[in-house]
Amino acid sequence: MKTKSFLTATFFTSVSVMLSAQPTIRKELNLPRPGDEIIKQQVQYKDPGRSGENVLWDFGTLTSVNDEYTLTYSEPYLIRDSIYILGKDTIPVSELGDDQLFIGTEHYTMYYYRFTDSCLWALGHENAATLLQYDPPLLADIFPMKYKDRHTAAYGSRGLYSGSVPFETTGKVQLEADAYGMMILPSGDTLKHVLRTQSLRTFSEHLLTEAGDSVTVNTRMETYRWYSKGYRYPIFETVRNIVYRDSTETGRFETAFFFPPQEHYYLEDDNENLALQEETENASVDPWKGLSYNIFPNPVKYNPLEVELYLPQPATVRIQLRNTMGLIALDENKGNYPAGICRFQFDLNTLPINNYILDMWLDEYLVSEIIMKR
Repeated sequence: MKTKSFLTATFFTSVSVMLSAQPTIRKELNLPRPGDEIIKQQVQYKDPGRSGENVLWDFGTLTSVNDEYTLTYSEPYLIRDSIYILGKDTIPVSELGDDQLFIGTEHYTMYYYRFTDSCLWALGHENAATLLQYDPPLLADIFPMKYKDRHTAAYGSRGLYSGSVPFETTGKVQLEADAYGMMILPSGDTLKHVLRTQSLRTFSEHLLTEAGDSVTVNTRMETYRWYSKGYRYPIFETVRNIVYRDSTETGRFETAFFFPPQEHYYLEDDNENLALQEETENASVDPWKGLSYNIFPNPVKYNPLEVELYLPQPATVRIQLRNTMGLIALDENKGNYPAGICRFQFDLNTLPINNYILDMWLDEYLVSEIIMKR
């Protein structure tokens, strides 16, 4: 029988395990590289869920909408060994120093990037219908990035719609690593050591109506990306754009993309990430090593206590709540569950304010956590 038997030991052991499992996005592991090709599948949109620690994301039931997306990275054109061409801009090589320039091409659109110091900046994009340039540039990523890191920056854009209609916007972007945990993919596979990042962009555009009136259009763009240990690019992505005109919502667009890990065509020469994958595969085998759980809210006041379990193997589940004196407040045999996610709710409103210990028995394996009732 394996147990975590001490109140203090339970708390600090759980925290240290969670912290050690947190991945970090780093330049050498996650900066895009010219020559890489990534396959994306557009899938059903699903709400990205809450932020926080040890989250379980279940995307296992999502079906494909479009399998024809590819994303490739390349170097920009070099002319006479002196000038890079980025859209209609030119940048002398002498001004680059150690900076890197590259282009991401996806769905008939070319996206231009510049990496300098620890920041990845989006310079703009163009396709047959639109030319857009950011001024100042848009902060796209920053390295390293770990859980709870947050960065904000202002940016602006200007360009042409349909090659003839000019526009200008001003806005702000916030980047945050807001959650970590594990996920079930649309393919049915599971990945641990997952870090989620959020890019929240808000910008305003002033337009004239046909009647000559001025209206303000505000847009909120939320992009969530899930990164897994051993893979350079995201494994999953959700995108939601909400448009407001004079504070009234006038449009909404939502979609999601799955990046099948086995179809990341850059992997063969990505030695840094291949080493991480090999390290994970060679880890010691423990039938409960893949166990993951999440308990929230904690402290708990009025809302039900939510318990999420990811079982790496089938188990008989029993959940018990006791106070620090050992008196049982709740004891439920939940039954037999297959491998995968199971969820439970408990109403603690009738319990007095106190600290409790939640015991979760999985067959003969015991995991305990402190619950604070407030």
